[in-house]
Amino acid sequence: MIVISGVLALASIYLSCYVAYWCILLATHLLFATRSSVAGAQLTRFVIAIPAHNEELLLPRLLASIRNQDYPSERFDAIVVADNCTDGTANAARKLGGIVLERVDEARRGKGYAIKWAVDSIDLDKYDAVLIVDADCFISPNALRSLDGAMQKDRVIQCYSGVANPDESWFTRLLDVSRTINNDIYSSAKQRLGLSTPLIGTGMCFSSRILKRFGWDAFTVGEDHEYYAVLMRNGETVGFCWDAKVFHQESSSLKQATSQRMRWSSGRFAVAWRDGFKLLRQGIMERNVVKFDAGLAFILPNPSLGINITLVCLAVALATPPGWGGALPAWFFILALAQLGIFVMGVSHTRNRVSKFLAIFLAPAFLIWKLGIDALSILGVGRRRWIRTERRL
Repeated sequence: MIVISGVLALASIYLSCYVAYWCILLATHLLFATRSSVAGAQLTRFVIAIPAHNEELLLPRLLASIRNQDYPSERFDAIVVADNCTDGTANAARKLGGIVLERVDEARRGKGYAIKWAVDSIDLDKYDAVLIVDADCFISPNALRSLDGAMQKDRVIQCYSGVANPDESWFTRLLDVSRTINNDIYSSAKQRLGLSTPLIGTGMCFSSRILKRFGWDAFTVGEDHEYYAVLMRNGETVGFCWDAKVFHQESSSLKQATSQRMRWSSGRFAVAWRDGFKLLRQGIMERNVVKFDAGLAFILPNPSLGINITLVCLAVALATPPGWGGALPAWFFILALAQLGIFVMGVSHTRNRVSKFLAIFLAPAFLIWKLGIDALSILGVGRRRWIRTERRL
């Protein structure tokens, strides 16, 4: 009983730090408007690198959005890395005007290797910045124009990451709320506070100087978290560009999303264990708030894991004498309500709010599914092998 009480007390401290962190970001969001990108002179030379494995279905949509950019066409190129493809990805890219690099290496499979091959193949002296976009995405017409302005200040930028199919199912509705919270509250507030925004795999823009200095050596299933940790350890800061929007085609069901989420979750936990406390310690020793915050963000849970831990602790506290008579159950209940409030704030920022609110009733199914994924990821399941997510248009 004493051990359980001790664990619950530690969990309450951990979760209190997590909720306090989010309250600071939420307060920043409410007090300060999202900062729009300053218009640039449209002089930045971009290359858009697109790692693609059997993406002939969705790739044309991305290339069409690139052609429709409100930016001088002579100042950007699109390069498709057809990575171990067995379909018509390369031909589809050529027909739509993309530059194609075909890579065949069965021993080195995965997005990280495709990105490295692209970075090594691109003449970085010809371009000022490299924008990495997944093939199952599309970008807003003003994306390059917005990044052009943002690149005058930051050397690494994470674009707004939205959902391309937000109303396809109850699952995508919940994901749309989650992405909205990440963009409109989490990343925007960090930008206002001068902190660093985590990289999230697609919509990552790097100045050529960064890639010349660091190259690309992130090959785990969480290559974005891995590279972000490298940048943080070396004193770089990742900016956030709300105006440059990248929309990702999300899985429409739990079954379709499982392999992808397992990969993302497992990759994040691996980097968090390896680099989170190092960055935290480095930030304290160097009195560097950006590094300290980056380490803290790795150590604290993501929103779904945060509410899951809270609910599990609440259930255990209720089952442990004195139950509701003690302070811990009441405190866990308050923490759960605070997290629900953040979710409701996210819903208020989305379109079709009624359907998003109704999706809350299916949130328990999502949380149970996500709890299983996070539990397996902590044990290391999903870190070794990349499994392609089923694509639908």
